[in-house]
Parts: sequence; C-alpha cells; structure tokens
Amino acid sequence: MKNILLLAIFGLTISCTPNKDITDIDSLLDAMYTRYQGVWFESFSFSQETIRYDSSGAIQSTAIWYEAVQYPDFFRIDFNDEQQRKVVFASDSAYRFIGDSLALVRYEPQEFLLFKGGMYKRSKEDSKNKLKEYGYDLSIFREDILDGRPAYVIGAEQGDLTTKQFWIDKEYFYTVRRISTQRSGAVLDVQYSDHNAIGGGWVEEDVRFFLDGRLIQDEIYFGVEVWDEMNPAIFDKSNPVPLLRTELNMKEDR
Repeated sequence: MKNILLLAIFGLTISCTPNKDITDIDSLLDAMYTRYQGVWFESFSFSQETIRYDSSGAIQSTAIWYEAVQYPDFFRIDFNDEQQRKVVFASDSAYRFIGDSLALVRYEPQEFLLFKGGMYKRSKEDSKNKLKEYGYDLSIFREDILDGRPAYVIGAEQGDLTTKQFWIDKEYFYTVRRISTQRSGAVLDVQYSDHNAIGGGWVEEDVRFFLDGRLIQDEIYFGVEVWDEMNPAIFDKSNPVPLLRTELNMKEDR
C-alpha cells in the first residue's frame, strides 16, 4: 500500500535538526542515521523517460523504462523494447534477460542503491565498509556548493573533479552528485536533482550523466510510488514476474 507523506509536513519534520559539528564521515553518518534510519521507505517504483545525447549535444534517442527498487540490495529495469530486455540487480550482481531467457550474469555493483536510501536498511558500520569497498577515500571530507546549495563532499580535495567522490546535501542529507573515473580514463559525473519528499525519505526525479563534461543521458522520473511491501518475485534472479502495478504489491491495494 502506498505511504506518501505530504511535502509540507515532512519538510517541517526534517528541517529542524541542526547540522553543526559535522566534520568527518563518522559525524555525517551519525547525523544521517539519526534523521532517517527506521523512517526512510524500503520500496518504490517509477517510470523513467531516458534521453540520450550524441557528441553534438543533439537528442540521439528517447525511451520509457519501468523500474523498481527494494532497499538495500534490489533494483529492476524493464527497458520496454522489442527484445523485451530487463535486468535484475541483486547484491552487486546483474542478471540480464532477453524476454524470459537469462542471457548474462556478471558482477555489477549499483552503488547508488546505498546512497539513495539503502544505507538506512544496513547498520552504519556495514554502510561505511561498503563505501570503502566501492573505493571512496573516507578520510577526505570537505564542504562545497552545487547549484547554489551547500554540500558535504567525501573522497576528493577541493578542485579535484576526477577522483572518486560523492556529494551529500548539507541540509537534507540526500545525494546530489557522484564522480568516478571509468576504465577508459573518462570521468563520469552523475548529478541528482528535483528531490521530492516521499514515504519518509527523498526521491530525486532528474538524474543527469556527464562524460568528460558532456551531457550523455538525462533520466526523468514520473509516476513515483512508495510501497509498504513489494512482491519479491519481481527480483527473482531466474524468472522475474512482469513489472506491472498488479504485481508490485504482495497484497491487494486497499
């Protein structure tokens, strides 16, 4: 069953906690867990307009994808194409399907699951270990500004926009940016915006991907719904059920 909180009420609830004395990763995680652990929603679904751009900046393609998330470890995309491609991400592995046939399994961590809310379904120490496992230098901590809003930055010094790092909004503690260097040497800069308060947490509704400073993909969410319970068969690694509203919930909507 959906559990959507009004933005005005939620905003009043979460904006009253002071952020003083946050000077390192431990004090930041302490503040984040104090505010959101046990409150942040566990499952949500949404549709996504995916816009890809060519090297000239012109739109190359557009598509509508259907997606579902269950924290801390599960993520599903249906690509809505002729091949009926879909992928189930489970515990740092990807299970890729063409139609009903499993075509590929490989190690493919989806780090954003941790930043988007998965951390609140883990212990703080487990989340910290995950960050280290993903290659972030947790000893580097500073503040910066993104789109006019102050943020905490973990992993890279001032002016360094190539070393692996993540940015957390200073007021609301949602993720606004992740930067990493790809195997090719290109720098991937992922920026999250248009955050909306929902189900005790936040969902960004616009995600932009820049490669070496060039916009290559824009993801615009719509139809976001938070669920108290989600059908585990959606994330089945051998035969996932269709990603339809009727299959999302474990029980009938009331």
